[in-house]
Amino acid sequence: MTMHDDVCERQALGLIKAFRGIADPRKRQRILDLAERLANDPGSDTAKPGVHEASTAKDRGVE
Repeated sequence: MTMHDDVCERQALGLIKAFRGIADPRKRQRILDLAERLANDPGSDTAKPGVHEASTAKDRGVE
């Protein structure tokens, strides 16, 4: 595991911990939608080719 992988893993775990602490399902959904939009942003250096921009959890029926 590289140092970058370790940092990403710690950040992901911190994000998961914070997300689980949010009791309001509407707030959790808004955060999920935002994260997916940011990941799919064409201007983002992390956008992955082939990921459909409209493919949010809400669009897939996940609430």
